[in-house]
Amino acid sequence: MKIKRLLIIIFGVIALVINVLIIVESCIGGDGSGSQSLGFTNFVVSILERIAPGASFLEDKEHLHSVIRKLFGHFLLFGLAGIFNTLTILFIFIDNENKKDIFKALVSFGIGFTLALVSELIQIFVPGRAGVFTDVLIDFSGFLLFSLITFGFYLLIYYNIKSKYIQEGA
Repeated sequence: MKIKRLLIIIFGVIALVINVLIIVESCIGGDGSGSQSLGFTNFVVSILERIAPGASFLEDKEHLHSVIRKLFGHFLLFGLAGIFNTLTILFIFIDNENKKDIFKALVSFGIGFTLALVSELIQIFVPGRAGVFTDVLIDFSGFLLFSLITFGFYLLIYYNIKSKYIQEGA
């Protein structure tokens, strides 16, 4: 029981930190956000130039900047949130057989969609930013994909352990 509580705290704190980071990043004005993402894009491009010097995809810097921003700042950041929010929900309800797996998944997905929607709604009121529904979809897609992968691993491990326990008891 102590390990379960410790894991809930660890995963919950990490999830909370990532969720707060997402909200804080949504509150940054357009100039700050743009320079932040441009700095990160230049870092990624410098790595890509070393891996694939002269590659054609490096020529269109504006398009590459947009792709990197959507991939890292939206999809993968929300994917990370999906992993830790899902782990937190799973460990909170792990001993409760009355809470079906679909309930656990729906709670996690609900958190992800709410986080994606709120982060974009905030941007409507931030100077130089715009809340865009396509970003909500990108954000939630990252959350959903990584949440489903996490949930899949959980089901494989949990039901594998449960079946071994039943076989040993038989």
